[in-house]
Parts: sequence; C-alpha cells; structure tokens
Amino acid sequence: MSRKLLLVALAFGMVGFTIQVQAQETRVRDLPIPDGATDVSYMKRRGDVRFQVPTDFKTTGNYYGKTLAEQKWTKTGKDNLQSNFWVQKFAKNTLSLEVRVDSRGGGSEVRLTPSGLMWDEGDQPTPKDLPLPKETTEVARAKQKAKAAEVAAREQQKKEMAGQPLELPKRKDRPHQGIENLPKLPNHATIVMDGKTYTLSNVIAYEVFEDGEWSTKVVATQRPVKQQSLLANLKQTGTDKSADESSLSWPQPFVSITLDEDDKPKRLNLQADKTPGNGTGSDLSGDALVENGRARGSVQLKEPGSFFDKVYTAEISFDVPLLTRQSSPAKLLVDAPKLANSGTLKMGDKTYNLSNVVAYAMKQFDKPMTTIVLSEKPLNMTKLTAALGKKSADDYFEFTAQVKLVVDAEDNVNSTQIWADNASISGNNENASEIVIEDGRARGTAKMLTPGEFFNKQYSFEVSFDTVVLGATITNSSPPNAPVEGLVADSHNGLPFPEGGEGYQSEGSNFRKQTSKTVPANLKSVIDFYRRELTAPAWTEIKEAAKIEPTSASLSFTGPDGSMLVQLTSEGDKTAIALISRDAQGAKAAGVLPGNGKGRLLVGNASEEAAAVTINKKAYTVAAGAGAEDPTSGLNFEVSPGKFVVEVKLPDQAANTETLKVGTDETWGVVILPTGTCLSIQLY
Repeated sequence: MSRKLLLVALAFGMVGFTIQVQAQETRVRDLPIPDGATDVSYMKRRGDVRFQVPTDFKTTGNYYGKTLAEQKWTKTGKDNLQSNFWVQKFAKNTLSLEVRVDSRGGGSEVRLTPSGLMWDEGDQPTPKDLPLPKETTEVARAKQKAKAAEVAAREQQKKEMAGQPLELPKRKDRPHQGIENLPKLPNHATIVMDGKTYTLSNVIAYEVFEDGEWSTKVVATQRPVKQQSLLANLKQTGTDKSADESSLSWPQPFVSITLDEDDKPKRLNLQADKTPGNGTGSDLSGDALVENGRARGSVQLKEPGSFFDKVYTAEISFDVPLLTRQSSPAKLLVDAPKLANSGTLKMGDKTYNLSNVVAYAMKQFDKPMTTIVLSEKPLNMTKLTAALGKKSADDYFEFTAQVKLVVDAEDNVNSTQIWADNASISGNNENASEIVIEDGRARGTAKMLTPGEFFNKQYSFEVSFDTVVLGATITNSSPPNAPVEGLVADSHNGLPFPEGGEGYQSEGSNFRKQTSKTVPANLKSVIDFYRRELTAPAWTEIKEAAKIEPTSASLSFTGPDGSMLVQLTSEGDKTAIALISRDAQGAKAAGVLPGNGKGRLLVGNASEEAAAVTINKKAYTVAAGAGAEDPTSGLNFEVSPGKFVVEVKLPDQAANTETLKVGTDETWGVVILPTGTCLSIQLY
C-alpha cells in the first residue's frame, strides 16, 4: 500500500540526513458526499466520483469550499465560476482534488477528481457503502453495470478517434453580401462589472459545428489568446471543446459571443472579477456578417444583467479574419524582446532573490502543463532531467526557496506554489501574469497583486523569466517512456524505478542515499529493467559482483558520481527494490570518508549546551554546536569495524544511548538534538 512520507531535514555540519514520518492514508471513499446524493459512482478506471444532489450548484460548491477547508484542504489556482457551473481545485500535502459542480435541472451534478488518494480494490461501489436511491440492490447493480459499459464504450470510441479529424458537413450556401465594401470596424470590447470598467483589445473569431449547425464565435480578451489548443480542438471535434469535452479557459476578463448560421447574435458570455454573466436571443442587439474569411459586426447587451449582487453590461465590436480547422496558429513570440530571468520572494522580514530559472513540461490530470520554477539556488539538473517525460516530473520538488508556476496549455497560471523559510504555500491568491509558452520558449511575468499571510507572516512575489522549456518534445510525444519487459521507467530522487508500485521511501545523508519501492513485477523483469536503465556512460555494471538467487538479487554499478547497489527481493508476485548510492568524492572532501579497511564514527552536537559523550566507556565532551557546521569539529574517529555503544547526556537531561555496528568502508554519525535525545544514521 502506498504511503505519504514527510521528509524532515536536519543539519549535521555538511552531513545532512532525513528521517521519515508516515502519515495516515487518505482514501477516495473518505471524500465528503452531501446528504441526499443519488446515483453515486466511484470509478477507479475513470478516475473520478460522480453523483447528483438536489441543491443548486452554488450551494453545492459552497458546501465543498467549507467542508474541505475544515478537513485542512487548501485552494489551488483560481476558481472557474460560470453561470451554470463551478470548478474548484484543492490540495493537501501531496494530494489534490478537483471539484466540478454543474447545474442540472433543479439540482446539481458533481464530479470529484482526486489525485494521490487510495482507491478500494474494486472499481464499483457497493449499495451498503453509498447513499443510493431507494431501489433494490439488483436494480442498483444493473444500473452500475450499464453505466460502466457506457463509460467503457465512450473511452474506446475516444481511443479510436484520437488524432483523427472529424468529418463535418459543408456550411450552407448564402447570397454574397459584399463584406469587402464595408468599412473596417475597430476591435475592442468593454465590460462594466459592479461599477468597474474593463477594456479588451484582443479579438479572435472562429467557426464551430455544434448542435447540428455551423456557428461563429468571437472572443475578446485583454491579452492575445494562444491559438494552438483552439485549432487542435477544431480539427478533432469541430468545436472549441477537446475530445474529453473539456472547454477552453479564456483569460479573465473576457467577452464571448456566438453567431448562428445566419450570423444573428445568439448568445453572449462574459467573466470579470471572478463573476460570470450572459445574455441570449432577445437580450442582445447588434448585427454581424461572416463572409470571405472575415467576421465583422458589433453586439451588446440591451439591458444590464446581474449575478447575485453584481450588476454587469458588455459590448463588443470586431472585424477580424475567421479562423477555421485549416488555419495555422498565430505566433506570439516572433519579435518579443528577451526578458530578464529574475525575481524576488518576500516571506516575513526575509527577501529571497530568485535568480535561477528552469521551465519544464509535465502533466496534471493527464493534461499537458508547463512548470516554471524561479529559485534562490540552482535545481539539481541531473535529477530533474532524469524525471522529464516521467510521472515524477509532475510533482518534482527541491528544498530551496522558490516560486513555482504551473501553466496550462492556454498560458493561464493553473496553480502557484511557494516554498521558503520551511513553509510550503499553495493557493489561489490574486496574481497578475503575462505568460506565453511557444515553440519551446517560456516568456512572461507574474506577481501577487496583494500580499498573502501565512502564520502571521506576510508573503509576496514578483518574477520575470525568458527561458527554454525542457522536455517539451518528450512529454508531448507518445509514449514518452518505452516499456522494458512490460515495465515503464519513472524516476525518484534522480534514479530509475518502474512506474507504479507502492511504499516509496527515501532516506540518507549527503553521501549515502537509500531509495526503496515495491513494484508489481517478477524478479527477472526488474533485473532486466535495471541492466537496461543503468547503462553507459552514466553507469557501468561490475558484473563479477552480481549475486542472483531464486528470490533475491544484488547488482553493483559505478558512475561518475560514485557507486550504486541495487538490492532486489522477491515477494510473491511483487519485487522490493532498494537503490543505495554513495558519493566517495563528496565524503572525502567533507572529511567523513573511512580509510582502506576501516570505518568512521562521528558525533555532532546540534544543541546550545556542551554534551557529555561516552563511547565504549571512554568519556568525551562535545561543545555546543560542535560538528553542526563542520563535521570535523565534532568527534570524528577512524575506527576498526565493530560494535560501538554511544551514550550522550546534556545538562539536566536524561542520558540517551545508541548502539552502532560500524562495518568496513562505512561511516556512521550520531547527532545530539536540542531536546537531549540523539539520532544515529549511516552517513557513508
């Protein structure tokens, strides 16, 4: 079973190490379901939970905002609130959850899409677990099977249609109306929302085939709209929706109008200040003409509309080329000047300079995203590069002060994450961003409009970047990872592991790291996997050191950064993996490398008082802080391999004892904590 691990970093001079704290697992079935929910389905294959409730979508959305906050979930990204649906995103530790509530009749339809939560063994719900309608168990099961079959059929159809343009009928012939003789109209739109005016100067128009007829949509925004996703959808589905029926998210504020096949204004939608608005048919005035690849006209709301307590109005004028399924996306960065890679992050009274920038492709809920990290210290590019194109890139993280922006395919900031001063913050604070990602280049700016607050500390950031996007071609190709004996490669801590499995753990020091995981594969497949993944020039196997037994195996490798031991143990139809890497050069430079045929024992004092230390009944004194900055300033002995009993005692504290067995070519350390307790770890 998978477990969440909290890694707590401690300082021991140049010798850093981690300890693991296991957290209670969170299961999909633990997610809150409102009273009165019907037709509840938990579908592991589909990856979501769906049901209906009698309350309206705003009431239901507020229920989840309040209930999940009480359960310590936090908002990530901006809410997508429209006139008939509400999408909210939440996170808790390494878990994430998307809540979509759509208006259906007099009630709502809810879809919960979790990531990182545990599913039950079976995909299907059982009547005793769910608030099903008052029907017989047989009827409920029949409905569940029918729904499962319907979902499977849709998924199969999507796979068959993937990448194939949809065949559509021709637009109806109409008399020519001489659009070339009409004067050019300005391209702009205006929204007045709750007394505030928004001016939109970027306008595009495109044709779609929906509800059995052709129509034209015109969209106005404040900044240019990226056209790649839109045109890809037009080619595949004939609409601006993707194959999974998800709609494009226009950057707020925006105005969108729909013209019917006779160019009559049919519908207007808008969003500003996180508030949606709309008008249809008789609510609209104006006229338009679509002809010879040109869309021209003006449309406005006749009367102000309202969404709860906010009043709005809107108008749009347009005269632009008509985008079709055959159009090529406009380039936005051709003549864009180079921006500086820089930024500042303020946390309380500290200011961090973010001079290191990296951008890389990843996926979130199987949707292509780009992560942009501006950090105080450079990221470990060896580990990051190893993760590109693999699932581990989706949540790659290093402990250095940073601002992480996750940007969607339309160049909107999907989520923001901050790490500094031992605080990790993600949420939907108000951000202003101007970002374009195009042809492997990420360029833009982002900043918080108002400071946030975290445990009485205010925080804010402002960043600028212009850099290449790593792994874009890998992530967007299919498939990114070639199977090896049925195993797909992932990466943890910069090391290869088969994708999937459970029980991931990582511990160690700067000079010795052990990373473990159990995967559902037989021993031979995992042996073959590592002999193919750990190849020259990065790694060379010491074949004479290999030990392969019926239920276990040990493989040894050397590389430019040190040695690697692969330990495998067969557990029925699973294999437990432990990768142990050691950095001899780093250990030697830090003064912790044992001599030939010897071991080494270190004792450091991280407390503010001198400590009395006894090693195999011989007494020593370790000054306050000794070994905390420099491991050679504490006790640092080269020893013959054997057993060592280490007793430590701070003034007015009880004594604590650690018993160590130091082997040949091993270095062990004991750190005295401010609490008077001590902790031992193998450093090399």
